[in-house]
Amino acid sequence: MLVFDCTQAACEFFSGKVKGELVSRVEPASAASLLSTDRENIERWQLHTTKFGKTNILVAMHVETRYAMLFVGLKRNDVDGFLRQFIPRYLGGMELMALNMGLVMPPEAELNRHVNEWADTLEDVHFYKRGDRSVQAHINDVLYLAAHEAYEGPGLPIELGGLVEFDGIANRFLRSIKGGDYFRPAETAFQKAYRHLGIGMEPEEVAQAHQRWFAGK
Repeated sequence: MLVFDCTQAACEFFSGKVKGELVSRVEPASAASLLSTDRENIERWQLHTTKFGKTNILVAMHVETRYAMLFVGLKRNDVDGFLRQFIPRYLGGMELMALNMGLVMPPEAELNRHVNEWADTLEDVHFYKRGDRSVQAHINDVLYLAAHEAYEGPGLPIELGGLVEFDGIANRFLRSIKGGDYFRPAETAFQKAYRHLGIGMEPEEVAQAHQRWFAGK
């Protein structure tokens, strides 16, 4: 299950008028109480949108791991278009990380089966009007990095390869939640996700592989 917490800006972005009536996929925060309490099967993300000039910018951040993805040029109120980008980007990003770390991957057919099964678990999608200030602070950090690229660097990436590269940079920065230990979102997110790829390694082995890969970058 995918749960998206939407800031006010994201609520407005994913709303629109149809025949003069406001239509939105975003539900009030109180509706979240009807969700299953099985946290193991819930992927919870926070969404925030802004504009750089006339270009729509959206950041999706995983609430627990602070793993972030940047989306550029999405259309307003196009929820299906967003999801068509989000799910392949997320799953593909985890698969790419596994390959970059040199992990032992299952055979291609088995890997595809695992990825498809994972994707199936994300088909149940909910949007709620709510947000977390701590998550928003980290989203603002990602937007600051994006603004630097847009206005002082080579410009914001638009194609998939450039967006994935940007995500890789944004998720290498150390973060901390409520004064806790520092962590890197890329590593923390991968530890939560790698078993969905059919990788049978232990968490300690994955952590060591990530450290070797990060040290060699």
